[in-house]
Amino acid sequence: MKLKQLHIPLLIFVFASTTLVLGKLLIDPNIGKRQLTPVVFPQNVPLNGWQLQSSEPLISKTAEYGQTIGKPFDKGKQYRYSQNNLLLDIQMVYEIESHSAYQQFLSNYSPLPTSSNEQFFVARQQPQVGTYSLYVVKDRAYLTTCMNSRGGSTLTRQEFNDNRTRYDLLSNRTIPWLLGQLSLRDTRCLWNHFSIPLNKSSPQAAYAILEKAWISWYQWWILNYPQE
Repeated sequence: MKLKQLHIPLLIFVFASTTLVLGKLLIDPNIGKRQLTPVVFPQNVPLNGWQLQSSEPLISKTAEYGQTIGKPFDKGKQYRYSQNNLLLDIQMVYEIESHSAYQQFLSNYSPLPTSSNEQFFVARQQPQVGTYSLYVVKDRAYLTTCMNSRGGSTLTRQEFNDNRTRYDLLSNRTIPWLLGQLSLRDTRCLWNHFSIPLNKSSPQAAYAILEKAWISWYQWWILNYPQE
C-alpha cells in the first residue's frame, strides 16, 4: 500500500522535472554549457598572528591545465608570512576536477618526492575543519590538505567521495544540475601546502604552529571559497 502511495508522487516529480528541463532547453540553447567562474586569488589573505611578506603565482612542476612546465598558471598562488623570525610558506592550488589524493598533489606541485613522506606521514582531524597531514622532510615541517567547498578538508579519495555523497548527491543540487546550472558533484578542491623550517625545534612543536595557522587560514577561506 505504501509503495502505491509513493508511486504517483514520484511520477509527478519525474514528469515535472522532465517538463522543466525540456522547457529550459527550448528557451536557452546554451543549457549544459555551464561556464565555470574564474578563480581569483587575493594578494593578501589575513592570517591571525602573521604578517604577509609576499604573494606570487605558483609555479607548477607539470603541464597541468595546458600550461608549459615551469610557467605560472592562474589556478595557483604562493604566500609567505612572517612571525618574529619564523617564515611560513603557503602554496595553494585550485583544482576543478579533483580526487583529493595528496600523493598526486605532491607529485604535481611540490618539490618533495612523494615516497619520502610516507615514513613520517601523520594524519589528524579537527572538528569543523577536517583531515590534514603533517610530516617532516629534512629540516622542514609540512601540513597538506584538500579544502572541500562543503564538509571540511580531506586527504584521501574515499574521504573526498564520502563528502560528495553527503553534501552533493543528498543535497538540493539535483534541480540546478538538471537545468545545467551546477554539476551534480562538486569536485573542486583548494589544495593547501604549509611549511616552516624546524630551526632545531621538535616536529611536535612545529606541527602545533602549522595547525594553529591552518585553522585560522581555513576559517577565512571557507567563507571565501571560490564560486562555482
